[in-house]
Amino acid sequence: MLKKLIITLFIIANICRPQFSDVEITLDMRSIKKNNHFIINDFKDEVDRYIETTIFSQNDIDLEIPLNIHIVIESISEKGAFKTLNAQFFINSWDLKVFSRSATIPYYKGKSMTLTSNFESTSSIFNYFAYIFLANELDGWSPLGGNEFFNEAEKIALNGKESDYSNGWDSRLKKCKKLMENEHLRKFRYHWYEINDAIRNNAEVDIENEDMIDINKLLIDLENDIYYLQEFYPNDRNAFLFLDIYADEIGELLGNMKMYDALILLSNYDVDNSSIYNSFIK
Repeated sequence: MLKKLIITLFIIANICRPQFSDVEITLDMRSIKKNNHFIINDFKDEVDRYIETTIFSQNDIDLEIPLNIHIVIESISEKGAFKTLNAQFFINSWDLKVFSRSATIPYYKGKSMTLTSNFESTSSIFNYFAYIFLANELDGWSPLGGNEFFNEAEKIALNGKESDYSNGWDSRLKKCKKLMENEHLRKFRYHWYEINDAIRNNAEVDIENEDMIDINKLLIDLENDIYYLQEFYPNDRNAFLFLDIYADEIGELLGNMKMYDALILLSNYDVDNSSIYNSFIK
């Protein structure tokens, strides 16, 4: 019986893996007196443990999303038995950056965070960030696949606005809505990643193989995404960040496929990288 229990627990532990790996947290404590550094370092260790060990979704495993989290501690104040940290957050992973200008977080040395469906003044901000990056990741696996987690992040932000620690939650709510509502960028990302998967798949199978994927429809979808981004989101910073990362690869692919109209669209939309797109127009 004990052997079966051990095997069951082993299987569960290997199936239910946290979504985040390689979490790197850096601190800016220049505004803080040295006698308070101990609690901030304790806070950092707890945040690291929480994000790397918490299962934010039972269904989405083996994602191994890396996170770089830079926390600027602006001040520390006393509120009851807690120290209250006033901070800014700069978080990025692959093709998304999130900046949160102001956050007020109660903390005491030794506090342990746990995942809960209710708003919790310390852990909820990290749940919010986790759901944002999880949603962004899942958007790359299926069209608008991150909706569930964008909605979770939105709920947290709404509750945060009504909490005793409401500082910054209005802007975080707006950030979540902005990411969620730009479906053209979300679909553009999905189509780009799907095209690359299809190219890798097709390189591994015979041309007559039934597993060959026709990428022409995906390319047409990608071109439509570019048009709608230019039409409805002409100044979207998240779109330009994505294009900064992949401009050369996107330009090369569209050039090889002789999709010169799409390259012209991109050149007019993403002006900072226009020379890259123009170099593939022949």
